[in-house]
Order: sequence, then C-alpha cells, then structure tokens
Amino acid sequence: MGVLKFKHIFFRSFVKSSGVSQIVFTFLLIPCCLTLNFRAPPIIPNVPFLWAWNAPSEFCLGKFNEPLDMSLFTLMGSPRINITGQGVTIFYVDRLGYYPYIDLTTGVTVHGGIPQKVSLQDHLDKSKQDILFYMPVDNLGMAVIDWEEWRPTWARNWKPKDVYKNRSIELVQQQNVQLSLPQATDKAKQEFEKAGKDFMLETIKLGRSLRPNHLWGYYLFPDCYNHHYRKPGYNGSCFDVEIKRNDDLSWLWNESTALYPSIYLNTQQSVVVATLYVRNRVREAIRVSKIPDAKNPLPVFVYARLVFTDQVLKFLSREELVSTLGETVALGASGIVIWGSLSITRSMKSCLLLDTYMETILNPYIINVTLAAKMCSQVLCQEQGVCIRKDWNSSDYLHLNPDNFDIRLEKGGKFTVHGKPTVEDLEEFSEKFYCSCYTNLSCKEKADVKDTDAVDVCIADGVCIDASLKPPVETEGSPPIFYNTSSSTVSTTMFIVIILFLIISSVVSL
Repeated sequence: MGVLKFKHIFFRSFVKSSGVSQIVFTFLLIPCCLTLNFRAPPIIPNVPFLWAWNAPSEFCLGKFNEPLDMSLFTLMGSPRINITGQGVTIFYVDRLGYYPYIDLTTGVTVHGGIPQKVSLQDHLDKSKQDILFYMPVDNLGMAVIDWEEWRPTWARNWKPKDVYKNRSIELVQQQNVQLSLPQATDKAKQEFEKAGKDFMLETIKLGRSLRPNHLWGYYLFPDCYNHHYRKPGYNGSCFDVEIKRNDDLSWLWNESTALYPSIYLNTQQSVVVATLYVRNRVREAIRVSKIPDAKNPLPVFVYARLVFTDQVLKFLSREELVSTLGETVALGASGIVIWGSLSITRSMKSCLLLDTYMETILNPYIINVTLAAKMCSQVLCQEQGVCIRKDWNSSDYLHLNPDNFDIRLEKGGKFTVHGKPTVEDLEEFSEKFYCSCYTNLSCKEKADVKDTDAVDVCIADGVCIDASLKPPVETEGSPPIFYNTSSSTVSTTMFIVIILFLIISSVVSL
C-alpha cells in the first residue's frame, strides 16, 4: 500500500508540475518515508532534547546563598504534595483518585486493595478534583502517574506483588465456591486484568480530556525487566516474553501521550553493566513508542537519578552519566527527567553537595551532550530530525570533541563554551549516526558534511556554539555563475528521476 501511494503522489506531481522541482522533491521523499523510522517532534520549538527537573530543590541554596542553577532545565516540578501548577506534575498513589493497593509493610488494605473492588466512578470523580487542583491551568507540561503497587499484566505480579493474585483468587472463590483452584485462578486473572485495564485506561482518558496540553503517561511504562545483571553473560537484553507483554499493553500506549521509562542505577552495577542495562531499556521504550503509529511515535522522556537507589547520597560519576544520560541521547529519546527525593536536599550540607555536583559534573555534561546532539541535528538533518546511532549496540556517543571545545564556569556562575568543530568532527557524526526525521517532515540527511558553512546552536542564553567552518571565498573579479534551466535540461532530469523511481519501486515491491 505504501508503494502504491507514493507512485500515485509521484505521477500526479509529474502531470501537474510545471517544472522539475516538485518531482525531485517528491522523489527525495521516498527513501525517508519508506524507512518508517520517525521520531516524535520536539514539544517545544528549538528544543530537540528536553531536560526536566522533578526534585524538591525549591528551598535548596548553593554557595553564596543563591538558588541552584536550573537554567538548563526547560520544565520543572517538585514532587512535594502541596505544590500545584508545575511544569512536571507527578501523581503518587495518594494524589489521584482512589487507587486500590495493599501496603506490603503493614498489610493494610487501601480502597479495596485490588482494582476489582473499587468503584471506578467514585475514583474518576475524585480524580477530576485532584487533576483540577494540581493543574489549575492547562499549560504545556508533563503529567506522570506513578502507580507501582500492582501491574496490570497478571504474570508480572511476582513476589511480593503476588499478594494481588492471591486476593483476586480469594475473591473469585468466595463468589464461586464450586470452582476448582485452576478454574478460580483463570477467572481471577481475567477479572483482575480487565479491572486493572479499565482503571488505568479511564484515568488517563480523564486526564487527557481535562488537561490536553499535558503529556500523560505512567511512570515505569514501558519496562524491560532486564534486572538479571548478576547472572554471567549479561548483555542487558529484554526477555522475549516481556517484549510480547509490552505489545499486549497496546491499549495503554494508544491512550498515552508520552512514555516515562526509568533508568535508575544501584551500586552493584558496574559501568559496563549499567550501560547495557540502560541501553536496552531505552531501546525498548523507543520501540514501544511506535506501536500506536510508526509514523507518529510517542515522545519518550526517560526518568533518571543523580544518585544510586541503594546509596542515596552517592552521586553518579561522569562515566555513569555517560552510561545513563549519554545513552539516552544517542538512542534518540525526546528528553530526560531528573528525579530526586528529599534526601539530596534535606540539609544545608546536602544542598551544597548537590550545588557542587551540578557545577562541576552534571551541568557541564548536559551542555556537552546537548550541544553535540543539536549540532549533529543541524548539520545532518537540517534541524528536522535527530541523530541516532547507526549501530544501536555500540559505544558511540554524541559528545563534543575535547580537543576542540572547552566548557568553562565563569566567575559570575554562568557557563560558556569555547571552540568550534572541525570538518573531521562532523564527519565522525556522519560516520556513526544517521538522521531520523520528525513526524510528518520529509528531511533528508546531508550527503556531504564538508559543505557545512557554519554551526549555530544553543542550549541556554549565552551557552552556544556559533562558528564559521569555511574561510571567506575570494570573489573579486570572478564572473557570476549561472545555471542552465533550459527545457532540455529539465527533460533530462525528469527522465533520470523517473528511471530511478521505477528502480526503487521494483526493489521495494520485491
């Protein structure tokens, strides 16, 4: 069908066009569109990779009693319960409706414990109040539902979450005493998955209807479940069964307007293991983003932490930032959300440590990887797509060449970037990365980066690369150059284009 459609477009343009330009343009569209490897367009113009901050740092002061430098983050929001109207709003179990769950520590049942026992309408009525409270205005922002107590896929509720299976089976047995245990288990599975699906689906539908300008999705969805890194031969891959289970959640992806996977690390993961772990999780999220519509994928915003889950005061090293943030950028995600708990901002000492970490490690790396990604996009994609690894499982990153660039923190606390790329830098981008077009854009990768005249990209006010790559050409005394646009030239070009198109159509049809 895709080939026939393009043939129709091509020949219609051929008949109606008064010149060769329309035909050539349509012809150039074909290789890009047939790949179906699109990426979600930026949610904010000229911000191809978005950095968001979701940590309670509002009362944190750094050196000289000044607030932390958040100039690199486009959207911000604190997870504290009493703050509303933020760029990033996260809904925990106690902030959106009547979420049913069982406290695994105390055994207390909340709102019926399992989704089969809660009134969906009561939940939606309460959810409406909560959404309007936390989002008084429908500005552009992120709406992240963080419900982790149970999973809508029955098989994924392994220990200790198997309590939800057991409660569901008990409920069926109470209502159907004649059923055997296998029969009760089958029925419990059906009822649990239906109730869980309805609960999650109707909640996100409500959110979208009330606040359509927000990007709605569930935290930790999709998940890869590739936590088996202690086993020998670990390569980070997602199990086939988990990929199939993610496919079966198409009902959720169809209603989501963004995906929010997680790449948190713990200290038991070496840098090599962490890299494989993150790489496969982000790759799976990008795959899932295309399930609703391969030509119009969902934006993927990856949740990351600056500290380890098992040592909440130990910051990630620069190498570990490469394994997390760098991997995410190189694979073509839409952005990263930095999440943090009160542990990193609960005291003056922890605030000073965070301030120092941001000044010396985090912010310089964000500047580095973001400017490199924007530069690659500008050169290879004419800013109509993103640069993505040609070999997804390689260790190729979008980084500025340290021999040619220097990121400095000036006395006033502002960062500046010194240096400019060489043609060799751009050729390395072209060698290791390719251009993936944004939805509905017919971008075409630059054939020869040596033709690049200049680079002009910024991440924040004054944090830019603005460089001319070619020396001025001496034109004094040189005659003007004119191009022959006679009918014979046009006819020849048309003929060549038609022949090439027919060749491509034949190959694709095979």
